[in-house]
Order: sequence, then structure tokens, then C-alpha cells
Amino acid sequence: MFLLLILTAGCTQTTNPTPQGTATPTSAGTVTSEKVFVIGVDDAYPPFTYTDANGQVSGFDYDCANLIARDQDIKVIFKSMNREDLLNALKNGEIDVIYSAYSKTPERAESMLFSDVYWVTNKAFAVKTGSALKMDDINRGRAIIGAQAGSTSADWVKTELIDTGRMPATSLQVYETLEDALDVLQTTTKLDTVIADVQAIKLNMNGRTLNVLGTVPSGEEYVIGISKDHPELVEKFNTGLANLKKSGDWDLMVAKYGLDTKKN
Repeated sequence: MFLLLILTAGCTQTTNPTPQGTATPTSAGTVTSEKVFVIGVDDAYPPFTYTDANGQVSGFDYDCANLIARDQDIKVIFKSMNREDLLNALKNGEIDVIYSAYSKTPERAESMLFSDVYWVTNKAFAVKTGSALKMDDINRGRAIIGAQAGSTSADWVKTELIDTGRMPATSLQVYETLEDALDVLQTTTKLDTVIADVQAIKLNMNGRTLNVLGTVPSGEEYVIGISKDHPELVEKFNTGLANLKKSGDWDLMVAKYGLDTKKN
């Protein structure tokens, strides 16, 4: 688990930050520069959040979070963890915000508040180059499918294929990271395909002998998940998102991370 400090309010950085638990208390519904909020991220989900070659958290969501925090005068630090641990970390107060290609679902809405939607995408299936697998095979439950643990991709397989009786539960194999699943797909015969969001699949296939077999119009809506203990942050993040999208920085970030808005 990796904890990275970025104090963005007022463009201030420090190597000796005030620990989250010792910040000056604030009244309910108020954000002050004294409070440091912890943003939880999946550090293995490029291009949205990931650890770069220097061991630093990077990505589209990471950059946007920093720009929003600076715009709204919020101090934040980033805490990386496995995707499947993000929800529990928010529930137990270990983090205050989830900003990491996090899809809006009714189940998650029971445990957190949501920002406005900032990205919409669909599901995609990756296969080895030359694979004879067809989308019809997947729809009929005739494939061994890999997915990231704690992801809505794994949930999609459970809901659409396992719960409907088309595929046995043993045909879904979950992995700690998307990269792990793609590595298994490429180097072994344990999987027939891997499912993930379109942009993540495409940008994680670089250097691999894999292709996109097809997509599913799932209409994934990415939002910022916010602890119910901090409802004041919803307006802050929504305003910051709106300001960011109106600025030239949003388009710069989209281009920087190879996010093609016409191919979601």
C-alpha cells in the first residue's frame, strides 16, 4: 500500500505534512484549508490511476484530482490500494474520497455520495491475437473470463452470465489487477478472454499480442465517490469538475493519456 502526499491548495507542497488525524477540526458542511482529505486510488489501472516508472502515482484521474483540489482550495493526499479494497476503506474512514475510474452503481450509492458523471465508457473483451473465440461464445457462457477483483467488469459477468445460468461461476477468474489478468491471458491457456472498460483494455494491451474481440454497451459512468461524512465535498468536486472541463486543461489531460472520447 502506498501513500503519496500532494498538498495542492495554494500550490503548496511539503515533505512533512500534517497527518490526516491531527488536522484542525472543522464544522459539519464546511471545507477549510486546515483539513487534509485522503483520496483512495487503484494504482494499477492505467490510464486513469497507476504507479509510473518512478514509483509515483500518476494518471488522468490523479492529474484531474490535483487540478480540482487546487481550483477549490482543498488539501489532499493520495492513498493507493487494490481496487477491491477501496469501498471498505471509504466505509471505515481510512479514505475520504475515491477518484479512480470508479463506476456509479446502485449498490455503491448505498455507501457513498457521488459527484457528477465525468466519463462514460463501455465494456470490452480482450483475446489473444489469432483467437477463434467469438462474442457469441461469451454470450453463451462458453469462455473462461478473467476480470479485476472488485470491478464492475467482474460484476457484469456475474449478473449477465452467471446469475442467468449461462455460465458456471468457476468460469470467472478474478485477479488483483487488470495487468495480472492480461498477463495470464497472454502467457497461459488458463483464460479465453479478459473483460474491462474499453479505454483500460486498449491502453493496457500495448506491447502485448492481444486484440479487442468486441464491446458491450454497458454505459459505465465514472464518478468521484465521496464519504457520507463529508457531504460538503460534493459541491466542491462538482464545481471543480465543471471548471476543469471548461478550461483547456481537460482537453490537455485527455490527449496526454490517450483517451479518445469518440471511442469509449
